[in-house]
Amino acid sequence: MNNPEADQAPDSHFTRGVARETAEIATDFPFAWFSQSALAAFTAAPGIEMQSFSGGSLMVNWVTIEPNRPIPRHQHPHEQIGVMVQGAMELTIGDETRVLRPGDAYSVPPHLPHGGRTLEEGCVVLDVFTPVREDYAALAKAAAESAE
Repeated sequence: MNNPEADQAPDSHFTRGVARETAEIATDFPFAWFSQSALAAFTAAPGIEMQSFSGGSLMVNWVTIEPNRPIPRHQHPHEQIGVMVQGAMELTIGDETRVLRPGDAYSVPPHLPHGGRTLEEGCVVLDVFTPVREDYAALAKAAAESAE
């Protein structure tokens, strides 16, 4: 017996409004896969190593910071979200300071001063920026070209 409803995915948050057939989607950037181990590393500041990739308006950075390293207070026009992956960092956003450990996350609105320091074990953070930080994109491109 042919039951067209049985062929339909259940309606859910993930499927609502999603076409069953792949549509032609216009984008400003190509579809891509990335592996951290294949991304060239670059130094953004002393003791801070990054590996970056980006799509259209988002940039993702694996940031490895040495132990007991200050992160100078700074600000930028980008929105930033970070997730602590490993280690620990004391981070000040605006006037509020917290110690972050794996699983903790933060968001920084554009132009809000922030900075901090790593603790004894250093840390790895996954940082996301929008729009793309062109300064980091240029450093990542130069690192990739020199690795070839």
